Amino acid sequence: MQPAAPQHVGVIGLGHMGAPMAVNLARAGYAVAGWSRTPRSLSGPASLRTTTDLADLRGCDTLVCLLPELAHLEALLEDGSLLAPGHATTALVVMSTCSPVDVVALAERLGPQVEVVDAPVSGGAQGAQEARLSIMCGCTPEQLERLRPMLEALGRTVRHLGPVGAGSVAKAANQLVVAATMEALAEATLLAERHGLDRAQLLEVLGGGLAASELLRQRGPALSSDDFTPTAAARLFVKDLRYAAEAAGDLRLPVRDAVAAQFDRTVALGLGEQDMAVLLQTLRHSPERP
Repeated sequence: MQPAAPQHVGVIGLGHMGAPMAVNLARAGYAVAGWSRTPRSLSGPASLRTTTDLADLRGCDTLVCLLPELAHLEALLEDGSLLAPGHATTALVVMSTCSPVDVVALAERLGPQVEVVDAPVSGGAQGAQEARLSIMCGCTPEQLERLRPMLEALGRTVRHLGPVGAGSVAKAANQLVVAATMEALAEATLLAERHGLDRAQLLEVLGGGLAASELLRQRGPALSSDDFTPTAAARLFVKDLRYAAEAAGDLRLPVRDAVAAQFDRTVALGLGEQDMAVLLQTLRHSPERP
């Protein structure tokens, strides 16, 4: 018997992405229980509640994971609180950025007990707030159709890309593009700064031409003001770009290698907790060309 479409959804992780996504699911009519290690209070419909007790999620037919790394979810599963005997969960939707290899291994380990759907997202915290994420799905077509109404409450673009693991490969490709674009925008900003141009004006001009992008729209203010308050911490791209290398196998990805070195340097400079736009500051610390 196939699982029914989700009605009770547990959201694991209420950070920059998880919190607004939990609110949007409740607004779409789902009964939502949001879990975080520390007490959180979210403003939303009465169908939304928060908890610090994993056992409160056992009545959810669908669990959505938005923890920063799959290892964090693995630790919760090992504890036995989530999928204890008598749990109602039939689907675990992993929407974090994670290793394609590891998410396949998780799906194989949980087996028929729980269906694992690989569905990472792109769009950042702003996209999560506005329910306009792009969702990359690795699962069976039947699994996606059952989950589609729930996913469409979170994003405008929901695509089936293949079996479990395919979503994470797509997300690795996405993060490669985002990281490379962020580095290019930071370099362009530094170039303008060196020549005395107004940074905000330059970025506005770029946004009106072929260089326009969603990343420029979202991160332009940070680059023009040096406000690197994190919505996507730079350190997270170290692992994301590692996943891209893992997915590449013996393929050579020279842009990935160069940008990964920049994020490694950002962390080494002690800037890893700041927003990824802090690459601009990393460039300022770079030695002059000989």
